[in-house]
Amino acid sequence: MITVTSVGGVVGQPFAEAYCAAKFAVEGWMESLAPVIGKLGVDVSVIEPGAVATEFVANVRAGRDIEALIAEAGDYGPMMLNYIARTEESFRSAQTPPEVAAVVVAALTDDKPRFRYVTSEWADWFTGVKLADRTAPPYRR
Repeated sequence: MITVTSVGGVVGQPFAEAYCAAKFAVEGWMESLAPVIGKLGVDVSVIEPGAVATEFVANVRAGRDIEALIAEAGDYGPMMLNYIARTEESFRSAQTPPEVAAVVVAALTDDKPRFRYVTSEWADWFTGVKLADRTAPPYRR
């Protein structure tokens, strides 16, 4: 069983709270399901893409006055501006849909599929920082 989630299912990001919460839920569901159906011989894998070259950013901007939103955000304005700039930059160097599809095919054809597949070096770095940090929740005491 393969499910496509997102790096947003591993790393929470400001101004993407609902999106990340939904992706975290999918990741948790698959993580909980994996040992159960694994006993029946069914492997579970999640595919975690980062930015993919689609119309995502254009659709987010469509019909919105971003500058007005930032101005209305008050103290959150600079953080919002930084987030938008970082997101748009990541989509300028985004991977292509066929590159993501190749990872899905690899997961489908692996003799021993892993639970987690990232689809780019950037996604590996981005999720790896959190997954390697044992001081982050829930490990913090």
